Amino acid sequence: MPNSAPPSKQQLRRQIRAARRALSAHQQRMASRRLCARLALCAELKRARDIGLYWPMDGEIDPRPLLKRFPHKRFYLPALPRATRSTMTFLHWPGATLRYRNRYGIPEPVLGRSASISPERLDLVLLPLVAFDPSGARLGMGAGYYDRTFAFKHLHPGRGPDLVGIAHQLQCVDHLHTESWDIPLRLVATDHHLYRCR
Repeated sequence: MPNSAPPSKQQLRRQIRAARRALSAHQQRMASRRLCARLALCAELKRARDIGLYWPMDGEIDPRPLLKRFPHKRFYLPALPRATRSTMTFLHWPGATLRYRNRYGIPEPVLGRSASISPERLDLVLLPLVAFDPSGARLGMGAGYYDRTFAFKHLHPGRGPDLVGIAHQLQCVDHLHTESWDIPLRLVATDHHLYRCR
């Protein structure tokens, strides 16, 4: 009997997002704790000074406890493009309460009130994702913000920050088809494993 066709990207997004959202609050807290303990031992994070991270939504695993583990490091949250810009801005976030929410309902620091840093000057960026495979291929939400922001790494692979995908282990799949514009990850960290991809 022939194998069924692999799910489309849209089907995979629906399946994994549903599985991620089905995790209980306790499971989410424990996953975040395991993830942050794993990242705390990661050489790339230890040597990084300026770190981009994200505000978790839609069942994404939470990297924010890293702020308390590493109070001497500077953390930045992405702000979505405004007007004619097509790339994200990274704004310093020391852990304060955020009142502004972007068009997707995700909290962001306010542009102009928080110090910004260009993506090229970050040392490390923790990226959310929907699915990944062990080679470092990443499936995002489909808007392409991270791919456009870090597109310079296609021409200059050693330039800019180490890109580290962050996920629950259940988001790992055997293989993802990649497009020419997809930015490969150096590492993927989950609550159960650290994948070295490059």
